[in-house]
Amino acid sequence: MERSLAPSRSRFFCSPVPWFLCSPVPLFSRSPPEEGCMAPATPRSNPIQEAWRERAQRERSRRVRARVARIPLPEWLQLVTPDFTWDWPHLIYIQQQLDRITSGDIRKLMLFLPPRHGKSELATIRYPIYRMDRDPSIRVILGCYNQDLANLFSRQARRIAKGRGLLGGGIKAQDEWECIGGGSFRAASIGGGGVTGRGANLIIIDDPIRSREDANSALFREKAWEWYSNDIYTRLEPGGAIIIILTRWHQDDLAGRILASTDAPNWTVCSLPAEAEPDDPLGRAVGDPLCPSRFDREALRDIREVLGLDYYALYQQRPVAEEGGLYRRDWFRYERAPYTPEGDLDLEEIVQAWDTASSTVGDYSVCVTVGVKAQCAYILDVYRARLETPDVLRQVITQAARWHPTVLLVEEAVTGIAVVQMLRRETRLPIIGVTPARGGKIAHAKANLPYLEGGRVIFCPGAYLTTFEHELLSFPVVTNDDQVDAYNIALTRIFQSGPRRRAGSHSGGKRG
Repeated sequence: MERSLAPSRSRFFCSPVPWFLCSPVPLFSRSPPEEGCMAPATPRSNPIQEAWRERAQRERSRRVRARVARIPLPEWLQLVTPDFTWDWPHLIYIQQQLDRITSGDIRKLMLFLPPRHGKSELATIRYPIYRMDRDPSIRVILGCYNQDLANLFSRQARRIAKGRGLLGGGIKAQDEWECIGGGSFRAASIGGGGVTGRGANLIIIDDPIRSREDANSALFREKAWEWYSNDIYTRLEPGGAIIIILTRWHQDDLAGRILASTDAPNWTVCSLPAEAEPDDPLGRAVGDPLCPSRFDREALRDIREVLGLDYYALYQQRPVAEEGGLYRRDWFRYERAPYTPEGDLDLEEIVQAWDTASSTVGDYSVCVTVGVKAQCAYILDVYRARLETPDVLRQVITQAARWHPTVLLVEEAVTGIAVVQMLRRETRLPIIGVTPARGGKIAHAKANLPYLEGGRVIFCPGAYLTTFEHELLSFPVVTNDDQVDAYNIALTRIFQSGPRRRAGSHSGGKRG
């Protein structure tokens, strides 16, 4: 029986691509092989073959997207990047906010988180690709403080998009690339060009401020605001969404400027400090770390000691203006306490002032220890903790044993009355009950401002200093003001009542 030379139907005619396009070598080529070369010339690209391949790729991507459109964001993240941990409580909370953007429930979202907590990996790099996977026609614009950072995020997003089969056949640059369904991703910098004439369904602004120097520059802050209001915001398509991701550097940073504008009610703010504060959105107890498996209490304490006041801006999302509020930083004077050659504190008087709280929730119980010398007040130490009333009594005795105060002041408010009564009955400490100041906290603070401004209040080095300075500079817009209260109780006694001992050396306290 003669063998048929006709091509098999199962091989050539059951394929969606014609059999003559499956050959790796073009069937019709006018380029002869090079002389002396046994191997055939490198085949040229066949436009028809490439068109069929691209069509098949689009069909496969369409089927994948039809499945992905039904996958929730948490499952998609695990599918795309399984080696990441996406179920930390703070990341779950962010995913929930991003789901609200996806559904159209909200259109403007701010995410305030400390550095190195995964906000950019989730919201800047992966969330836009999740949206493209659901709808490849979506157009994204990303803005950062400079082009290098924007390009870095863009390259990482493009790598994921390529793995999902989303890259189109057009532009594939690091600052701009296209999606198969007509969508695009554009990376830009603050003050840079590249967004004019382009619309976006999703705008993401990540890290609009690079450093403390930029944050303190009124010129840079104005430049960022003009870029946002005149350039990037005008690119938002009807029904589009905008997300701002940052750590708070300054009260007048981009987020602060927006929240002070008439557009503020339209924004949803998700603020997650490194250490939980009252009414934490995750339900954490006060002081609990945001991501203890990466940054536990000890790690955050070390960071706080290095950063000083910047810790409250970058990690707690509570920036303080450089000039302060009621108190000004340039009024602060720093010196060590005076000591005798024998190592004793060389002071005329030591005053301890207590502002007490009644429980371990909410306010702190605070003891400010102040030394007096030559009409100056030296802030020696500040003790601060959340205590039940029995523990307050024990700490009053402990702090008095450490510093041997000449006078021990306790504000007679709420639990303070009971504390004064019990200490008078059970100890021989020089207790004086203090009536709460008339006119309120602000009036009390203003009465003592001239002593600080005039250089008569001196801050001695110590572990207390960072939190104490932050509270002063944030007052009166601050979550807790117990240190300010105790500080002013002490200054009122020192400067408005006068010292109660004649000049001489005071041997109380330890050399610090």
